[in-house]
Amino acid sequence: MVISANKANRLFWLGRYVERVYMTLHLLRRVSDKMIDGQPADYEGFWKKLDVTDSYSSTGEFTLGMMYDDQNPGSILSSLNRAMDNAIMLREDIKSETMSYIEMSISLMKSYRAEAMANITNLQPVTDWMLAFRGSAAQRIDSSKILSTIAIGQIVEKIDIMLRFCYCYERIATQYNMLKNWAKEWPELIDENVDKQIEAMLTPESYAKADENFRWKLCNCINSVVRA
Repeated sequence: MVISANKANRLFWLGRYVERVYMTLHLLRRVSDKMIDGQPADYEGFWKKLDVTDSYSSTGEFTLGMMYDDQNPGSILSSLNRAMDNAIMLREDIKSETMSYIEMSISLMKSYRAEAMANITNLQPVTDWMLAFRGSAAQRIDSSKILSTIAIGQIVEKIDIMLRFCYCYERIATQYNMLKNWAKEWPELIDENVDKQIEAMLTPESYAKADENFRWKLCNCINSVVRA
């Protein structure tokens, strides 16, 4: 199956935005108690890693912003909207049933935003629908190239976030191996020179000594390894 560069790009970013929603929900839920009951020092590191805009001045603003702020490219609603933009253009490829999980998530988020609801636990349905999106894609998408491009986008986004939050070497290496396995379906998507840089950096010895600069360099390589 021949896929245009434009379609490959949309598939890749559809995967990234869906995974960004899932991971952001996971991380927000993980520290929700600290944001509610703790002192700023308890969640500030998390806050700064997720809020790339650095635009919130309190825990309440941060929680609402990361859930509903259309101007923050890292917010849940913003990511869902961008996923939907790509999904609409890919409707015939991913099928309407798969796209519906994004539609339902946006509808729920908008209804909660109208109520200024800041309870992250109420967004469990969105987490479930992002998982359902994956399952529906696996069942309904006929082209292995289309499915692999979405999966590669999801993995790139996941590794990006895991590196920023200092996940262990084993988790990062496992995800990168999964990316390489998916890329076997469409090897020309991978930039071989960047792949070699990642392979050289992503070793137990190097990662054990990793500082912030090392992780950012590795993160930049991860974000540029796919040509889509």
